Amino acid sequence: MTWTLLRGAVLENWGLKILSLAFAVLLWMFVVGENRSEVSLSLPLELTRVPSEMIIVSRVPEAIRVRLNGPRSLLAAINPNQLVVRLDLDGIQPGISGFEILPSRLNLPRGVEVTYISPSVITLEADVKTRKMVPVRPRIRGTPAEGFEVTGIRADPPEVEVEGAERVVRQLREVPTELVDVTGLDGGVTRPVELAFPDPSLRAVTRRTIRVEANIAEMRGEREFVQVPVTVPVGGMRAVPPAVDVRVEGTLRAIARLTARDLTVAVEPFGEVPPPGLVRVVAGGPSGIRVLAVEPNGVQVVPVLPPPESSARPEAGAEQEKKP
Repeated sequence: MTWTLLRGAVLENWGLKILSLAFAVLLWMFVVGENRSEVSLSLPLELTRVPSEMIIVSRVPEAIRVRLNGPRSLLAAINPNQLVVRLDLDGIQPGISGFEILPSRLNLPRGVEVTYISPSVITLEADVKTRKMVPVRPRIRGTPAEGFEVTGIRADPPEVEVEGAERVVRQLREVPTELVDVTGLDGGVTRPVELAFPDPSLRAVTRRTIRVEANIAEMRGEREFVQVPVTVPVGGMRAVPPAVDVRVEGTLRAIARLTARDLTVAVEPFGEVPPPGLVRVVAGGPSGIRVLAVEPNGVQVVPVLPPPESSARPEAGAEQEKKP
């Protein structure tokens, strides 16, 4: 019974089976006898199954260079865009780990051999992933227009949550922004910027636009006016001393045009009779001018004395009029 079945399986469709065998032999002879060739490829390296609580802090090669040897027909059938070197990092621990790049990782067709791999060993350093809120430090470069200066700079938001390797995040005190150019500007500016992380393992947890705002205003300076007359609003009165020194502050253009006549310097109002002692001096100026100091800041108010009457005396040597 068994022999009958076996014989039937062998002899059934024997012609087709002989044809298949002959085709297989011819194909084998074609492959073995075909001229062999070599190609060099650069295959991307992909890290897979990295634990969510871990982060790779070392430099990872972007590609693996390989050289393949095999029949030309098989090499021509290989699509380099479909070849990827994958490293499974499931279970990786903090510290340094080495991974050998074996030909079996390439999933090549049978008959193709790998004759060269570089690098043949990948060394990776892993660390525990952590997060932290840190301030954002805005940065600018350049000089504003002549006569203008940067009076303030701030970042919005002022801080961000950063994620990265524990040893790096622990030492992080701030995150700088990319530079904002203020060269030649005569007014405030706001620019969207990227964060300039000092370590490649760092990243912002929430992807949000960071804006740097630079306040630019005219330069300000000080100027002092000496012996500016003090006005007493009540008639018949005068100030002692009659003039004071006034120090003012404003934009450079404003104080450059300012004169003593543009300032108002007077004693504080009082009644008909001046108070005893010193009366405070109040000074003011045009819009944009701020009085910093008045020296002295107090004067005495006294009545104005009439000029002394002049007595008519004959000049020496002059002839006196004779009376008849």
